Amino acid sequence: MNVIGVFLFMIVIGALIGAVTNHFAIKMLFRPYRAHYIFGKRVPFTPGLIPKRREELARQMGQMVVNHLLTTEGIRKRLASDAVKNQAVQLGERLLSHASQSRVTVEEALTKIGVDNAAQKADQFVNEWTNEKLSAYLSKYENAPLKDLVPADAQEKLNDKLPMVSEYILHRAVHYFESDEGKDRLGNMINDFLKERGMLGSMVQMFLGNSSLVDRVQPELLKFLKNGETARLLTDLLENEWDKLKEYSFKEADDKWNLTSLIINLKERLMTSFSLAPFFEKTAGSYVSMIEQDVIDRLPELAGRLLDGAGRHLDDVLKQLHLEDIVKEQVDNFPVERLEEMVLSISKREFKMITYLGGLLGGIIGALQAVFVVLI
Repeated sequence: MNVIGVFLFMIVIGALIGAVTNHFAIKMLFRPYRAHYIFGKRVPFTPGLIPKRREELARQMGQMVVNHLLTTEGIRKRLASDAVKNQAVQLGERLLSHASQSRVTVEEALTKIGVDNAAQKADQFVNEWTNEKLSAYLSKYENAPLKDLVPADAQEKLNDKLPMVSEYILHRAVHYFESDEGKDRLGNMINDFLKERGMLGSMVQMFLGNSSLVDRVQPELLKFLKNGETARLLTDLLENEWDKLKEYSFKEADDKWNLTSLIINLKERLMTSFSLAPFFEKTAGSYVSMIEQDVIDRLPELAGRLLDGAGRHLDDVLKQLHLEDIVKEQVDNFPVERLEEMVLSISKREFKMITYLGGLLGGIIGALQAVFVVLI
């Protein structure tokens, strides 16, 4: 073989060795994917470097993400930036605009999330809650005097209204006894009175006559009802009775007038009149639209507060998330085949250049070896 043939042969052999070696070295980063065994002994260089070091790689990546990529300071600065605040405000405006246009009723919205018959349940809850609170209140103050149960300002207002009550009663009495019905009733009362007096009543009826006696009594009765002293007398009577009533314990008043049933019946009527059903029949958008503009005006302030609050509690949130464990788990579960495909798709050209470089270096080494062979 002549000198040129030796040179070419050594260069080609060296280039092939260098290129093939680099090619297999790149492949052995990922392959084989799993360890292979012969007679219970693991074959050397199986699995490939990355599959073999996957656990360590996952741990290192988790630490890198937590310590260098998703750091609390970096996230906190990002949250405090004007760009994020503006994005939060724009997002809030879009959500409000979408919600205000919703035609779904509150009842339907709750049904979608699994809450059926919301209006009925709400009324039942309020009714049971008020019954519980009312029963507890009445039981607690069972022996307390009524004056301790009625607010002081209400007692004062009631005392101030007693003269008006007296005037109203007397005014209605005058109006009644001036009417034909009242006059007839007064005549019947006089007739019954005289009948109870036996012979004396019969003699009075015989001499005066019932009609004549009514005509005489009615003006005097009306004069009595219109007299100022009568109004003061009735006011004093009402005040005395009110003062006595205030000293009654609730239990005593309940025994006399069945106040508990009265209060419960009143509460039941109020609950029937003020059912929560209309609230659930309206659309969610109608409620949102009522506060939409006010919320939009305050969105920059609200967004700032929310982001500041998130920044202050960021350390705790990240600790609760366990990002390092999440990254490690994801890397552990990531298919090696997919990882190889991703790396090769990104660095395919560079890997080819490494293979070519190996061939070039092998060829150069082969040429040097040929020189040494020829010289020797």
